[in-house]
Amino acid sequence: MSANALSTKNPAAATTVRRVGCVSFLNARPLIEGLEDQPDPVVKFDVPSRLLADLESGSVDISLCPVIDLQRSHVPLEVVPVGGIGCDGPTLTVRIYSRVPLRDIKDVYIDTDSHTSIALMRVLLAELYHIKPRLIDYQARERVAENRIVTSPDTMLLIGDKVVTGAPSDGEYPHQMDLGEAWKELTGLPFVFAVWMTRQGSSLGDLPALLDATRRTNSTRIEAIVAKHAKRLGWPDDLAQQYLGHWLKYAISPRELAAMRLFFSKAKEHGVIEELREMRVRAVTLRDE
Repeated sequence: MSANALSTKNPAAATTVRRVGCVSFLNARPLIEGLEDQPDPVVKFDVPSRLLADLESGSVDISLCPVIDLQRSHVPLEVVPVGGIGCDGPTLTVRIYSRVPLRDIKDVYIDTDSHTSIALMRVLLAELYHIKPRLIDYQARERVAENRIVTSPDTMLLIGDKVVTGAPSDGEYPHQMDLGEAWKELTGLPFVFAVWMTRQGSSLGDLPALLDATRRTNSTRIEAIVAKHAKRLGWPDDLAQQYLGHWLKYAISPRELAAMRLFFSKAKEHGVIEELREMRVRAVTLRDE
């Protein structure tokens, strides 16, 4: 039987394309580099705070979502442990900048690009300084908050590439906190900012294996990834090389899963989430690291 005959008999099989949601930041490139050059899967890029809606609506099959979305989603989700964006110490691109000592913070202008970073900041400020500051949404690229221009708030949380390409000086903001470093000092564990997720019961076929293989291959191609993307995104090559190859961690092991569960527990304790949901993990068969 010819391929055309098969296609005619089962057109759905010929037209179904897997869809992957992901951020466009430099830190995600080791997870998806090369996938967007293929017809299947299709990679849809968006900011972290909008990836959840894409997954909930079914417009993507799997998505690299902020981990806090597991606790806030309107539909049941589960972790697909084939990769994520995390750190085991400093992260460089998730940082509080403050003109006042951190224990004296009253308001924080929050970069709204990431749900997890905001939740982690709230947990850390509560755990370390016993404070619960007022949060003000801040469009950091446009420097807009509450419908007005705010060029340099007293305290702000910045995430992503803009921490490197548009961060304020240490002299202007002498009090700073790298959230990944602070979490490591507090708990002794790594932190996971984003992880592959899917809707519970969804059929992914060999997509988890493909994403796992992509991550493993790209772990040996950091220099090439930096050469292709760093300059376009405003990163110095040497800093990007250290960031992707040293500071960030992309594998999801039992240690990372334990860190996620502890984070959710602390988020519930400090009122960051209303209820503590069970964290479901998709069973996948992977090669050892």
